[in-house]
Amino acid sequence: MQVKEKIKQSEETFSVFQNITATIRDAKTGKIKRVYKERNLVATAGRTVLAMILSNDLTYSGVINYGLLGTSTTAPANADTKLGTEAFRKAPSSNTNTANVANISFYYTAGDCNGTYKEFGTVIDGGAGADSGQLFSHVAVDWVKSAAETLTVDCQYTIS
Repeated sequence: MQVKEKIKQSEETFSVFQNITATIRDAKTGKIKRVYKERNLVATAGRTVLAMILSNDLTYSGVINYGLLGTSTTAPANADTKLGTEAFRKAPSSNTNTANVANISFYYTAGDCNGTYKEFGTVIDGGAGADSGQLFSHVAVDWVKSAAETLTVDCQYTIS
């Protein structure tokens, strides 16, 4: 007699998503002028880096080390490896984590940059030059920042 055993597979899924809050303040007074809330796409390139690290391939550190502002109006896509048109990048001003949530903030001073930004992204292991690093996240935005304003982008990555 042959016994067949059926193994039930877990229905749990693993996902990474990002919520961001961008706050534009008056550079002199600190008064909040505008707040934007967005949800980012975590690109295949970024998820691939996480899979590599989990399998002990340490080609990349996994550290998000730049927040990118761009001007392209092309919709973000899962296969993106860079912003459409990167205009400025900045290293994080703070990094923290609690349980399965990473919080990474980027602070752009009044003198850093100004203009109309149509995309925001983050990269893993980027350098100081544009289009370097592994794109982790990418989102379409509509932010206008003047030379008299600061911009803080608070990124919250949840792994569930």
